[in-house]
Amino acid sequence: MRFSTTSLLALPLLAAAAQQETPLEQAKAQAQFWFDKISSYIPNPNRPHTPHAAAAKAGGKSVHVLTLNDWEHTIRSSVKPASTTPETWWVMVTGGNKTCFGHCNQVETAFNETALLWAANPAAPNLGYLDCDNQPVLCNSWGAGPPSLWIMELSTPPAPVDVWVKALNATDTTVKTFTDLHASKDWKTKPVYEGYFHPFDGPLAQYGVAVPLGYVFWVFATIPSWMFMIGISFLSRTMM
Repeated sequence: MRFSTTSLLALPLLAAAAQQETPLEQAKAQAQFWFDKISSYIPNPNRPHTPHAAAAKAGGKSVHVLTLNDWEHTIRSSVKPASTTPETWWVMVTGGNKTCFGHCNQVETAFNETALLWAANPAAPNLGYLDCDNQPVLCNSWGAGPPSLWIMELSTPPAPVDVWVKALNATDTTVKTFTDLHASKDWKTKPVYEGYFHPFDGPLAQYGVAVPLGYVFWVFATIPSWMFMIGISFLSRTMM
């Protein structure tokens, strides 16, 4: 086979053309660029986090950090099939500047120091930690707000889960608050929580809409009101 001089000179041009992106590929790359840029401005409603107080890391009783992905497994896995007595959980609902306005530090410190005190106490409850700044969807799906203590008693399924919610004072909660509560079992004299947002047995959880509703609340709390007004304006013009 013989090649002409013109064909040989055209080879570099053909190779360069083959390496160029098609208009469709260029459009995809541009769309991906803007998608990544917009996504970087959207806060993550399911961020991993750890208790702020150093006492939680000082060898005390384990404080289980609850997240949207694993909270139910973390709590339910503490119940053994052969258990004859309920497993008790104390979940500290806390937050930072967004959800607790910086007022939860004292309560959180007291809770973590209590965990340190209970390191060798086999009768102490399981301890959980839920930060609404980092887990807003989970907090919304429970209808939980900081600072509060969610006390749960779980037996082997399908037994219902008893839940009590105790509001905590941001200024005078101390280690004694938690130790006295545990000694007196005062929460058992209060009615159990039976609201729609019950994490396990409430209607929203039973029908699988608690988490989607939590996302809805999070979106409305995150997106500025002016953005909603722009969306409504565009929608009204489209319908006219």
